Amino acid sequence: MSNPTPPAGQATPAAPVSKLGELSEKARDVQRTVEASLSEDRQKLSAAVADAKDKAEQGAQRLKAGGEQTKAHVTGAWHQVQTSWQEHVDSARRKFEERKEERDLKRLQKAADDAEEYAADAIAFAIVAIEEAEYATLEAVLARADADDATEAAK
Repeated sequence: MSNPTPPAGQATPAAPVSKLGELSEKARDVQRTVEASLSEDRQKLSAAVADAKDKAEQGAQRLKAGGEQTKAHVTGAWHQVQTSWQEHVDSARRKFEERKEERDLKRLQKAADDAEEYAADAIAFAIVAIEEAEYATLEAVLARADADDATEAAK
């Protein structure tokens, strides 16, 4: 099976494959940041939270923009997942902001429990997304191989 250079603008299997390394590095960065935050004072921790929130919002915007660009080529299922996830994130953030104003011990404990549950859910979602990315990337590699074989056979 040959691997001819695709026309300009056409994706290659290497494109999604290269993103897997970026994903892995991002996960390591997040783990290091969170582990380091465990020993930070409240002011530094608050700054780290604000920074992470900004990054997450920027990422959501990039994801939405990318989804808009590829919507014509992909089923609406992924777009629906993106929209549903964003609604979930928005709802959770509203709850966090509301609870920040509360000082009742029981409510603060509940807010901490909810925040930990939300973090666990976000991590579980990311794991499933990684598994889907693996499937999609392997499917892209196979589709490209099939296309290359068909091109060779047509010669």
